[in-house]
Amino acid sequence: MAKLRVKRKAHKRKAYTRKGGVRVKASRVPATTFSVTDRGKPGRTPEEERFYHPKVHTGWKADMSAEERRRRVKSAHKGDLLASARSMQALSNVQHRINPGVAAKAKADADYFFRLNAKRKRR
Repeated sequence: MAKLRVKRKAHKRKAYTRKGGVRVKASRVPATTFSVTDRGKPGRTPEEERFYHPKVHTGWKADMSAEERRRRVKSAHKGDLLASARSMQALSNVQHRINPGVAAKAKADADYFFRLNAKRKRR
């Protein structure tokens, strides 16, 4: 990883009061430079890293009925509605450009589980 040099411009800072009630006067902050490590990978993400790899295998398929898809996801997550919703939301986020139809169904399932979870919490 490469080292990057970050240059911060000088600026004026407004006066403010700290939590303890101490007043800090307005001042001029001088320009500074410092080094950071570049954590980004060069180029595009490799093909094998682009796809969503779920931690729990649910058996979810877009061609199933809504009831069957939701039953499978819920049972795979052992009845945890929030985990089910989050896994469907992650699938939707990954698929929305590649396969919009699959993404729409995953999003609908995620919304369903989020609603169910909210109702359960209100009781």
